[in-house]
Amino acid sequence: MISCSKETDPAAEEKFNTSHEKFLNDISKRSKKVLSEDFSFSGVELIYVQSGSIYYQWFGHVFIRFVGSGKTSDEDLGVSFIADFNEYALDNLKAYYGGYTVLPVVDKWENYVRDYTKVEKRYIDRYIFPTTLEQRNDLKKALKSWIKDPSIPGSYSFRRNGCTALLLKLIATFSKDIDSSKVLFPIEVVHYLQQKKKLSFRYERILPENYNNLKNVINLDKDYQL
Repeated sequence: MISCSKETDPAAEEKFNTSHEKFLNDISKRSKKVLSEDFSFSGVELIYVQSGSIYYQWFGHVFIRFVGSGKTSDEDLGVSFIADFNEYALDNLKAYYGGYTVLPVVDKWENYVRDYTKVEKRYIDRYIFPTTLEQRNDLKKALKSWIKDPSIPGSYSFRRNGCTALLLKLIATFSKDIDSSKVLFPIEVVHYLQQKKKLSFRYERILPENYNNLKNVINLDKDYQL
């Protein structure tokens, strides 16, 4: 998460700009793995992350994991959505109502788990989202198009187009009858998709004290595929 400030400090602003440029370069490098012709996965998981103590963590977080996309479970890729807060002087109204570009953030499963559990002390719930081969291909196509053109899902808005709405918009590209306007907070995504009978199984909760034992548990007997 890139944080910004309203204070005027040339040295701090230069430091922010340098850090932000590196942040974008890192995201671009990881995104190339999704844009590659070799990118494939055998299953989809919806991941819910507990709320945290910092203000932008208060409502939790949700993202998608692409099971089987890495050579090992640790290397499986996931994607979540944040705003590109590219201004040192953060515009709070712009962040709330819309205007910042959406950033699809691709990262390895092991990094997500480490950062959320070990570093931030938040738990993670994993839900299997059964899909057909056609749905997985539609998801892949949509995600690649969003990475290439972040304007497709619209500008980031905490009020109308935050991580929750964006994730549901992506899901709607491969799983019909999904309405992103029906849900506001991340935990509601789980309840909404359960009501829609889109989720089939929840793994044991990953906690800071057990993440090394549980992060790579995969039960292939469960229904990842329709």
